Amino acid sequence: MRINKRTCANLFCVSILILCSASQNGSAGGDPLLSEEKTIEASISEFVKAYNEGNLERVLAYYTEDLIKVRQGGPAETKAETAKRVAGVFDKFRSRVDVNNDEIRVSGEMAYTRGSFRVTLTPKAGGETQVIERRYLEIWRKENGRWRVARTMDNTR
Repeated sequence: MRINKRTCANLFCVSILILCSASQNGSAGGDPLLSEEKTIEASISEFVKAYNEGNLERVLAYYTEDLIKVRQGGPAETKAETAKRVAGVFDKFRSRVDVNNDEIRVSGEMAYTRGSFRVTLTPKAGGETQVIERRYLEIWRKENGRWRVARTMDNTR
């Protein structure tokens, strides 16, 4: 087979496309930790969507079964206690959360995220809207191929 300049250029372009695609998928020399960070970032986006839709089941899927949640001014909560509290919020309020991720770091099967969030609660029965702004720190654990929050805490800015 004779290779001319055009064939060589086409093969080069195809090779670059393959390498770029593989790199974006975390292979061919791509940074696997960066890929895991992007996966966690996507999970946070899915959590925000589920929370803003008032979908309790999808919100709870974000957490491990042994969750410990420490909220500003409150006692530590288990996953069951968090479920009960959030269900009450969804019953009484139209709620919206906005999250700003400042840092996401991964080490093996563990990771942490740090940032801030703003929750806007509008009473369904009418009344004044409440706004809660906090900083957060979350410890993530990879379980069965999926990243979930195992420990989380928040406090005022």
